[in-house]
Amino acid sequence: MANIKIHDDILGRIKDSVVLITGGSSGIGRATAQLCLNLGAAVIVGDLNAPDPKFENADKFSFLTVNVSDWESLRSMFDRAEQLYGRIDHVFANAGIGPTTDFLDVTLNDNGQLEPPNLRTFNINLLGPIYTTRLAAAYMSELASQRPEGTGGSIVLAASASSFQNFSAGDYTIAKHGVLGMIRGMGSKLQQKNIRLNAIAPSWTSTGIVPGGLIQSLGAAVQSPEDVARSVVLLLADTARTGEIIYSWEGNYREVNKSEQGLLASAAAILENAADEERVMLELRKAQHYHK
Repeated sequence: MANIKIHDDILGRIKDSVVLITGGSSGIGRATAQLCLNLGAAVIVGDLNAPDPKFENADKFSFLTVNVSDWESLRSMFDRAEQLYGRIDHVFANAGIGPTTDFLDVTLNDNGQLEPPNLRTFNINLLGPIYTTRLAAAYMSELASQRPEGTGGSIVLAASASSFQNFSAGDYTIAKHGVLGMIRGMGSKLQQKNIRLNAIAPSWTSTGIVPGGLIQSLGAAVQSPEDVARSVVLLLADTARTGEIIYSWEGNYREVNKSEQGLLASAAAILENAADEERVMLELRKAQHYHK
């Protein structure tokens, strides 16, 4: 499985696009927003807090306060973005927080009864991307239907290296596996709408969630948000990429979903002669639609 080389000329295709980014005031989201601005795109960042310090090359930048786990808050962001620029070309569903619970810790109410789990991380890290993707599809669809194949628009999700391996952080890992499920479960339908769906899966990255110095002291390498941002913009700008997951580590990049030895190929090899589940599901949906 070969590494990907990210060339500046491909990233430059983002110029004059309108890019909406959730969680864009810090970390990977901020680095992606700054890269898009540097490349000549218009950028709308939604976050709970305004970016500090301010962005450079910010003549085509807008900030909106948003809570991605609140439908009305997020819908208002898409409304405002369309009002400002007339369209939305690309969306990066980046907003996320770190682990809160493993769902197994015991917390009791005042009556000594087991309480329901804390769903904050789950709601932000999975419900947020679901909301964001639903809105992106709705706001992009009309324009996407008028554009050549592959150029209708794109959505990039923030998955993680924990999306496809063991990672002992219950709510965080479950949510990030769910993001992988979004690629599996929503990608083909979005492709029919001429909208590409991809994801990034960064390894340890120095952000507000990850204390880079501590991680390095444990012997693990840490990459910069700017390293990861290049993989995001590649997926936004390269119209040939759909259904891909780019894993990044130490500034290296590898597509791990559709590649020759990737997740899909590995699953097919393990299952050998198993039924083609996707083909059967698509045929089943056609039949159900026909009989309605």
